Amino acid sequence: MISPTQPHHTPSAAFARLTAALDRGACWACIGLFAAILGIMVLQVAFRYVLNSPLVWTEELARILYIWACYLGAPVALRRGNHVTILFVLDRLPTGIGRLVAVGIQGVSLVFFVALAVLGTSLMVRSHTIDAITLPIPWSAIYLAVPLSAVLMILQTLAGGWRLLQGGGEEARA
Repeated sequence: MISPTQPHHTPSAAFARLTAALDRGACWACIGLFAAILGIMVLQVAFRYVLNSPLVWTEELARILYIWACYLGAPVALRRGNHVTILFVLDRLPTGIGRLVAVGIQGVSLVFFVALAVLGTSLMVRSHTIDAITLPIPWSAIYLAVPLSAVLMILQTLAGGWRLLQGGGEEARA
């Protein structure tokens, strides 16, 4: 019988697997979105300059897909620590104080992401009756990227904060 205290069966290990799986899903979604954008832009150029019959919807669809790619890419970058951070002061603090400040930064980030999720959801609900200009897509489907991204960043921030509290240090400072 496997004991529940073994590392791969703890709730934190399950949460780490969840955030890793969500990260992989967001990565693959971004790859798919950028491939679709490339295809749409090639289609737009071909129809405009080769066939001399431009498609009116390609630019708007590419823009919508780019919005989604950016919002899905944000939690991926957060997990990897690729967002811009200024560690000049934090790196010069004693270890205990530095960890306390890093936990505080995680807390402030968490508050921001929760606000982003709430306000993004509000914007999404309010814009449901408005359609995009050239496509029959409600703006709520476009704005859904905001709260979804915020929820993913909340989960990544919680995971990073947990690693930091467990003594993970550098990799949790995103």
